[in-house]
Amino acid sequence: MNILIVDDQLSNRVMMKKMLSGNYHLSLVDNGADAIELVAQEEPDLVLMDVMMPGMNGIETTRAIREKFTKKWIPIVILSALADEESIVAGLNAGADDYITKPVNKIILLAKLATMQRSIAMQKKLLIANKQLKKYQQENEIEQAFTKDVFDRLIQNEGEQDQQVDSWVLPSKCFSGDLLSFKRISPERVYFIIADSTGHGLAAAVPTIIVNQVFQAMTEKHFLVSSIAKEINHRLRVDLPVGRFVALAIGMVDKHNKTIEIWNGGLPDIQLISDNSESLHNFKSKHVFSGVLGNNDFDDKTECWQWTEACELIAYTDGVTDVVDSVGNMAGMQFLLESLKEQANSKRIRQLKNKILAFMDSEQEQDDVSCLSIRCE
Repeated sequence: MNILIVDDQLSNRVMMKKMLSGNYHLSLVDNGADAIELVAQEEPDLVLMDVMMPGMNGIETTRAIREKFTKKWIPIVILSALADEESIVAGLNAGADDYITKPVNKIILLAKLATMQRSIAMQKKLLIANKQLKKYQQENEIEQAFTKDVFDRLIQNEGEQDQQVDSWVLPSKCFSGDLLSFKRISPERVYFIIADSTGHGLAAAVPTIIVNQVFQAMTEKHFLVSSIAKEINHRLRVDLPVGRFVALAIGMVDKHNKTIEIWNGGLPDIQLISDNSESLHNFKSKHVFSGVLGNNDFDDKTECWQWTEACELIAYTDGVTDVVDSVGNMAGMQFLLESLKEQANSKRIRQLKNKILAFMDSEQEQDDVSCLSIRCE
């Protein structure tokens, strides 16, 4: 342990050197200004500080060290002939860690130094651990950024912009367990999928890659909604570990025939809202989560509905209704419906987004939020 001794009296410095030189590496100065300079240069492990010194006294020097050097804790022990209560309190208030009165008792001094040395050793271990943790955090951030870039490329929506489709996704973490995608196969027909994988973060995001790859490949070849649902279920059951599954809805909107076909397994009711804000129909979940059942037990039956007036299809994950405010109140279904019906068509997702962001408590961990709208006219 490196100790800095600060005392204007040569005899005192010599005495302290004799007491400690066999056990510690010592540096000696005779004034406060030199003490501050040496602390900056050598960063000693501990300072033994005399109080009565010309110029800058020990109290002032202690206070200056505490103000200038904050990154590392350097214990300061005041050695003083002043033993009154006021002097001791002044030294401790200035930032000293201990106060020993002169004449110094060698046994007590060595015992106190040994105690502080254990604390200093613990501090050094913590500093090393913090450096390692910071390095790990930096490496992890780089890896996460790379993984996120790869992930975004894998699930990017090939449809990009579409006048008929609007959407919003708010991940709870860097990686979202929700998937929202669509694919237009003709001017009048568009497929869509919205999915919610169990869990949060990267572990929840990985299954959505599988879902999206199947969805993109099969819609490219114009497969039936029922066939897509069955293949996604098969792939998830084969590729995911036990206990992992995905709630999802797959559908197709056909403007020529004015029909909507949907397979819903575990997602909230998909809403159809007219332009005058009336609820026209709900596509309820009629199937279990995807990835749970084997092929023989899987039900690929879809629900079809034909619209007779212009309306908007609204699909969403349960993160929309499960969002909570600062006192723990959940938004709920009524909040969702009121938000959707307050706004005219083509702006409902924007309205819902604004309502959710105003309602939710950003300090609490929330579920992934995803919502999709498709104009049907």
